[in-house]
Amino acid sequence: MKPNKETYRILVIDDHPIVAEGIIALASQLEGVTCKGATCAKDVEQLTLKERFDLCIIDLELPDMNGFQLISHLHSQIPECGILIYTMHEEPWIIAKLSTLNINGAVSKNASTSELRDAISTLKNGTRYFSNVFSELDKEKQLSRREKEVLAYLSQGLSTSEISQLLFLSINTIQTYRKRLMEKLEAKNVAELVYKGKSLF
Repeated sequence: MKPNKETYRILVIDDHPIVAEGIIALASQLEGVTCKGATCAKDVEQLTLKERFDLCIIDLELPDMNGFQLISHLHSQIPECGILIYTMHEEPWIIAKLSTLNINGAVSKNASTSELRDAISTLKNGTRYFSNVFSELDKEKQLSRREKEVLAYLSQGLSTSEISQLLFLSINTIQTYRKRLMEKLEAKNVAELVYKGKSLF
């Protein structure tokens, strides 16, 4: 998800209108932000066909589609849009399922509203945000010291061979680290890996 210096458009998706209105009111206080709301997947479909959004704030419970299905749908329809989960569910099996999805942040509804505002601001600036209860979903924080070293050298434009010489490791080992980094940061190639890694340094 790239930071947007122009109008930052948010779609709030929650089946409780009063909750959606509260999130919209909170997010709209941030500079350069505009918001719209939807209470079901059908509304989301109609809105995303007509408008561009930079971030979707999603509750996992909707009347016509569960949040996991909606996340997959949004990735296929608007892959450039960031995803922030806002849910009361903190169960291990929910976290395990979220860990299989490409999301940019997750905030518990049990957290303060100020944390939700901080999360939106952080995502607006192009960085992920996860509440403590969802911290294990933050793949960027799961990098080992050696993985961070390899990522730093890749960011400097060094080749696999050059990195192996600097770290006194085999080329195969560096390739393994690179593959692991691409999986953790969900990068399709080294260029995307380097772009995503910039927020770590």
